[in-house]
Parts: sequence; C-alpha cells; structure tokens
Amino acid sequence: MKKILGLFAAVLLLAACGTEKKTFKQAQLAASKGNFTQAIQIYSRLIKRNPNHYAALINRGVLWERLPVKDAKERAKNRSYAEADYLRAIEVNPAVAEPYNNLGALYVDTGRNADAAVYLSEAIARSPKYFTALMNRAIAYYRQGRTTAALQDFNSALKLRDDEPLLFLNRGLAYFDSGMYDAALDDFSYLIHLRPNDARAYLERARVFIRMGYPANAYADLEEAVSIKPTYALAYYYMGDLLFRKGETDQALGMLVRSKELANQYVPTYELMGDMLALEDPVSATANYMVAKKLDPKNARRYDAKIRLMRTEEGRERVLANRFFPR
Repeated sequence: MKKILGLFAAVLLLAACGTEKKTFKQAQLAASKGNFTQAIQIYSRLIKRNPNHYAALINRGVLWERLPVKDAKERAKNRSYAEADYLRAIEVNPAVAEPYNNLGALYVDTGRNADAAVYLSEAIARSPKYFTALMNRAIAYYRQGRTTAALQDFNSALKLRDDEPLLFLNRGLAYFDSGMYDAALDDFSYLIHLRPNDARAYLERARVFIRMGYPANAYADLEEAVSIKPTYALAYYYMGDLLFRKGETDQALGMLVRSKELANQYVPTYELMGDMLALEDPVSATANYMVAKKLDPKNARRYDAKIRLMRTEEGRERVLANRFFPR
C-alpha cells in the first residue's frame, strides 16, 4: 500500500538543476518499465551526488521492496535497504508524510505492527486525510488485536474513499473477528460488488454465513470461489467441513484430499480430516494428526491428546462431538 512519488517529487524538483531533473526522470521511466535494478542504480547515482535527495531516497526504498528476490534471505536484505532509505528520508525532511507511511507499511509487512503504528501515526499527524496511511494503520492495529482502533481508522478512511476493495476486505475481517457478523456480511457483499471475480471475497462471505448458521449460502459462495479459482485450497477445506456436517462423508473427504493436493502444508486440513475419520478409521485419523504435529510442532500437545483419544471408542466419539457437535 505504497506509492512511488511521482507528481510530488516532480514539483519539488522544479528548482533543481536540469541534469538532476533529467536523471530523476530517467529513474522514473526505468521503474515504470519494470527495470527496477536499473532504476535503483540511477537513484543511487543521484543520492551519491546529493545525499539529501529525499524523493530519490523514498523512491529507491519502494523499489528495494518491489525488487524480485530468489529467497527469504534476499527479501530481508532488500527490506533492510528500504528501511534505511525511508529513515534517511525522514531525517532529511521530517515534515513529509510519505516516508513515515512507507516505513510503517514495511513494518506491517514484516510483522512489526507496534512500530508500524508509531510511524503511521506520524504520517497521519502530518497529513490527516492520508487515505493510505489510515488504511495501513488500521491493518497494524487489527494485527495487534486493537480492533476498536482499527475500525475507527477504517471508518475514517471510508469517508475519504468508498471504492477501495482492500478497505472492505480488511474492515470485514475486523468485524468478523469482533463477532459483528452482520457488518462483516455487508462489507464482504460490497466487496463482491466491487470485485465480482474475486475468489477471496466469496470465501470470506462464506465464512460469515457459516458463523451465522446459513450453510447453504456458505456452500454456494464457496462453489463460486472455486469456479473463479479452481486451485483455492482453503475453499475446498471449508466445503469439506460443510459436507461432512450434512452427512456426506465421502464427498467431504474428497474435498479435503483436493485441499491437501493444492496445499500440502496447510495444517488445519490434516486435523479436520483426522477429526472426520476419528470414529470410522482411527488409524488414518492418527496418521493425519501425526502429519499435523510434524508441520505444527508448537501445538504438538493438542495433536498428541487426539492421538491418545484414538485408543478408545469413547475418546473417538469425544473428538467427533467436540469438533462437529459442540455443546
């Protein structure tokens, strides 16, 4: 949720020398063509000549984040370069909101949500109607569990723009986690209006329907999701759950097999299949729990407890009842 400075930087460069302005435009052109490495090199030359060229610093920071990488280590290295550029831009010109927003968004991306909220608040203090910063801070708050604060920012952002799909997606998630299902349903329905071919929008609305007790509506949305995105493993996971609750065991297991094929590291699928098989095939159920334990060792105790319950009929019935027929 960042934007390379374009008009803003160009205005600031009107008083700059002709050579510097030309070089800056060359960097922008290279970036617009997707030549990020070349653009970074050009911005670096500008910054070497003028270490206080904060527009070049901001733009180079964005490009470090967009640069294709081969692995997580390289991504982390590039993000550290971007962080350094944003911090330097803030040092050079602390009155400008953009580098605070970009740094905050970077911290959201890397899970540093408390730090993100601090910098995004600085961006908003400098530009109270900064839509992107409000959106980013709302997400940072949401990920910290500060749902009320997140909703306040989402609602403030909505007053500025009412056509941004990410706003309705993220606000819908915040409503969902708060148990405000009617509001979540409204947001995901409007998201579908904005993006009728967005598979995730249908999946999220299906999750709301499940919580509200409308399984038929949920299943219809999940079918729509997989028609848009046939490789949507999570949609097959939820379809399997709904089918099992209807008593359609074979079809349910087929959905989970498909989910595993598409996302063989997704732990909840193995646990769900184990719970489905608990009564009829405890050996296979145990095998699924063992895979879940291997993939998710931090929750090993939960899977070990279910494996022990597979030893008796009473235990197997308890697993099935706790999952599908909770009191």
